[in-house]
Amino acid sequence: MEYLTEPEVYSLLSSYSLPVPKYKVFTRDEFPKWELFPAYLKVVSKEIVHKSDVGGVVKVSSLEELFAKIGEFKEKFKDVKEFVLVEELKGIEAFLGVKRDRAFLHVIAVGIGGIYVELFKDAVFLPLSSTREETLKKLRETKLFKLIKGFRGVRGNLELFLDFLDKLKLLLRENPQIYELDLNPLFISQDRVVPADGRAFLKPLEKRKEFRPLDFELFRPRSIAVIGATVKPKKVGYSLVKNLETFKGEVYPVNPKYKEVLGFKCYPSVKEIKGEVDCALIAVPPEAVLKVLKECGEKRVKLAVVITAGFKEVGKVELESKLVEIAKNYGMRLLGPNTLGFIVPYLSLNASFSQLIPPSGSISFISQSGALITSVIDKAVEEEIGFSEILSLGNQADIETAEAFELATRREETKVILSYVEGIELGAELLNFLKKKPSVFIKAGKGEGGKRAASSHTGSLAGDYKIFKDSIESKGGILADSITEAFDLCQFLTVYGKVQGRRLLIITNAGGPGTLASDYAEEFGLKLADITSVIKELNSFLPSNWSKINPIDLIGDATSERYRKAFNVFLKANFWDEALVIVTPQSMTDVPEIAKEIARFKRLSGKPVVACLMGGHSVKLGKSILKREEVPTFDEPKRAVMVIGKAVAN
Repeated sequence: MEYLTEPEVYSLLSSYSLPVPKYKVFTRDEFPKWELFPAYLKVVSKEIVHKSDVGGVVKVSSLEELFAKIGEFKEKFKDVKEFVLVEELKGIEAFLGVKRDRAFLHVIAVGIGGIYVELFKDAVFLPLSSTREETLKKLRETKLFKLIKGFRGVRGNLELFLDFLDKLKLLLRENPQIYELDLNPLFISQDRVVPADGRAFLKPLEKRKEFRPLDFELFRPRSIAVIGATVKPKKVGYSLVKNLETFKGEVYPVNPKYKEVLGFKCYPSVKEIKGEVDCALIAVPPEAVLKVLKECGEKRVKLAVVITAGFKEVGKVELESKLVEIAKNYGMRLLGPNTLGFIVPYLSLNASFSQLIPPSGSISFISQSGALITSVIDKAVEEEIGFSEILSLGNQADIETAEAFELATRREETKVILSYVEGIELGAELLNFLKKKPSVFIKAGKGEGGKRAASSHTGSLAGDYKIFKDSIESKGGILADSITEAFDLCQFLTVYGKVQGRRLLIITNAGGPGTLASDYAEEFGLKLADITSVIKELNSFLPSNWSKINPIDLIGDATSERYRKAFNVFLKANFWDEALVIVTPQSMTDVPEIAKEIARFKRLSGKPVVACLMGGHSVKLGKSILKREEVPTFDEPKRAVMVIGKAVAN
């Protein structure tokens, strides 16, 4: 890995019209002409990366002090041939660094600088594809942004800073060999944005997997072979055939031991099947997979689904590489290995060994964990959550998350894409598709273990989860913290998609839950809608002790009639973007009728309306009514407000 010294970094920045401080490089045999004090004297050496740690940075306030320190440096650093003088800068100390991530390529880290970089962990990571507007949105999450906008007399120039980032993005696009770059501190004032130090590491770009779009019909086969089919009920080969009994296409069990499996004619080899085979489910021992895969290639199978485990996940990387090589040689796509398979509910197609098939719906679920899929399906069946398709990627030897995601964006039946990600290779490519359809991600690996070994501040901050989260969110993707949260988000997004505006209206029959909801609104970046213009109208029919503010507390004895009158007022108003309706069960609360009024409010308003029915048995029928009317419904305010907050479009 090649190291760029501070002057070399300044030279590179200058070549892209990026501002640099006034500086002068000189040899140990020279005495520099310098009049700008105070200044910093530093050593220049490719062997000394962290200059401050070895006393290689000192502040000088006069020519006499400078000459004295040069003498000390010559004595202390006998092997150093060059030194540099750099002007002292003033302004907000920011940190700006670059890390080349294997999945997302160059990402730019920005946050509070100086000694506080790693203490506050204020940095956000911006992919090169982020627009100026997307960059600004992520910057708003930092303490640095608040300082730049102005705090206690301190202010910076936001536009100059954004200009700096735009030029830096161009530099990085044209210099892919940059592996890490630190500009710490970067000083931001009202008239300058200038780094006071810089170091970089160069490293050739690693070979990456090629993004290859998937054929639209790849997971909609007309014929499926099950290689490794068996009559033994406890074997995977049996479950695969059993699950295909509802499939409307051709099913071809393959096993030389049998003439018939579950009523289907069984073939000794996939090559002996007379008809075309679109898809092959492979469930044979690992050592037999290569031979079977070649036969599938010779049969011109379009999709090979390798159910079999025992490859990269147990250290057999070369064996897995051979699978990919065979598939590419025959122009065949490979799902897995170590995969559960795939499911298309609306076609009654269960090409997996999951016992259950979820209801048909509009969520495309892409997962790197087969076990998680079975848990999700079980929950989906119980809660009647519908899916357009479910894909288990397994080891992603060939078909990768980004490719499966891109295909899902082309499906009319899919409204929301839910992805469970452990590792990703084509992260930069994935970002190109996130705005096509609402997307929710569950990312494993929040812990510190995902951090890179690094020589720079940027590298030490660059954990897998942090880079993934910031990159995905910058392009409009949503990260869920749990499966429950992911389902909540999907429930909302399938009905409303990403929504515009942050003005939240809260209508409740209980003050406590309404207050909690207003607290959560602030937490999730929503603003309470101003209802001043309709208070007089609400006064005309609400009890005198109603709240007079948003949240609108209709008081505990509110019936469906009172809810209806309140809804009618807000149907005519344009000062709100989303509404949360809270219902708590009290003796006079006619929950089913209130549920019908909520559904009517949603239908007539044409705006996102979310219900929160708190309780159990007493609100069960109301929840059923709202589910039938496609009103997203939750059992406590935080879940409801979180969903709305995260679903607001960038």
